[in-house]
Amino acid sequence: QWAATQQYLSHGLLYPFLHSVKDALPDPPEGYSAQDAAQLLEQYSSADIPEEKKVNIVGIMLEAFTDLSVYSQIEFQQDVYADFHTLQAESYSGRLLTNIFAGGTINTERAFLTGLSSGDFNFRSNTSSYVWYLKGQGYQTSGDHPSNQWFYNRSNICSYLGFDQYRFLENYYAQFSGDLPADDSVFFPELTRSLLEQMGSDEPLFSFSVSYQGHGPYDDRTCSWGEVDQFIANYDLPDTDRAILANYLGSVQDTSHRLLELADTLRACEEPVVLVVFGDHKPWLGNSNSAYESLGIDLSQSDRESFYNYWSTPYLIWANDAAKEILGNDFVGEGPDISPCFLMNVLFDQCGWAGDAYMQAVYDCWQSLPVIHTSGAYLTADGTFTTQLSQSDQELAHRFACLEYYRSTHFAHQS
Repeated sequence: QWAATQQYLSHGLLYPFLHSVKDALPDPPEGYSAQDAAQLLEQYSSADIPEEKKVNIVGIMLEAFTDLSVYSQIEFQQDVYADFHTLQAESYSGRLLTNIFAGGTINTERAFLTGLSSGDFNFRSNTSSYVWYLKGQGYQTSGDHPSNQWFYNRSNICSYLGFDQYRFLENYYAQFSGDLPADDSVFFPELTRSLLEQMGSDEPLFSFSVSYQGHGPYDDRTCSWGEVDQFIANYDLPDTDRAILANYLGSVQDTSHRLLELADTLRACEEPVVLVVFGDHKPWLGNSNSAYESLGIDLSQSDRESFYNYWSTPYLIWANDAAKEILGNDFVGEGPDISPCFLMNVLFDQCGWAGDAYMQAVYDCWQSLPVIHTSGAYLTADGTFTTQLSQSDQELAHRFACLEYYRSTHFAHQS
């Protein structure tokens, strides 16, 4: 019942027509000209990655992963983020300002892969993406998601975006977890084995995977990871909110530990590897955001702090010694706050790669407007959070909107 295509098939003609016709022809930006956008892109040439600079890229998007240790309102009984912070200290890290809250995973996922500001584009055929670019540069392209292949139509859309192979519950993980999505105790070891095997090839690897553990809602009665008191005090909170928080924090602790284990394996690997990890959205913490409200965490989005409370998740870019030596970068430091559509720009910048024509064409926008949010908010280069742009920034934002619309409607794959 959660698959849109199955809903369409079961309801006959009228239901799918009414629900999909509005997406059939997406509206272009005001003043958009396909010819002008094409001419703008033609000013740039997709740059090859020098053979001696090609390293393996491993991307992992963690379900509902965020760092709640920044909130003093939570009385932690232990440091559940210890392993994550260890890896973060060894990385180039910053924050994403996602377009989604507590759900809508694919928005962040596909914005990262395509460079489109919102990943909600209705993919129906091959679509320009950074996956296709890397594939054209001789990369293997693969990934894992230990849940159903039909959810968000991933089985088709992963192919449309340029992935050669993708492992889902149905074609791989069911052997470990049956009909249920596999948790991180299965996902991370199996992903690690697959990565090591693929990196043994003569071709470099681009792998992008999406975890499932951490997906809400979380039990509000008992804690699956031990006792509630092992994770938080906050005895003044309702028991239901304490249980929700404890379940989330127990999951985060387990994920952080397994992520650090993966990094340690890659650390010892002779093959050069760059790892990019990020959360897709803030977690669900009770109906009507009850746990956030009980803790006094402002989600009003009325100012910068509450906007970040609602939309921000962490990202980090980590490299093993082999990759650091090849790329001439230590991959340590504080990265910018960005929209997910610019995370690949940051990654390529750290690797010293120019990227495809689209990435080069939107470079100025990324530098001047690192956050372009679907709510209408922006973050400017000087750190100003605003909904009112200067004339020059308005022109940059419009240019970006035209370029991304052209990219979403014109497939280009350079081999």
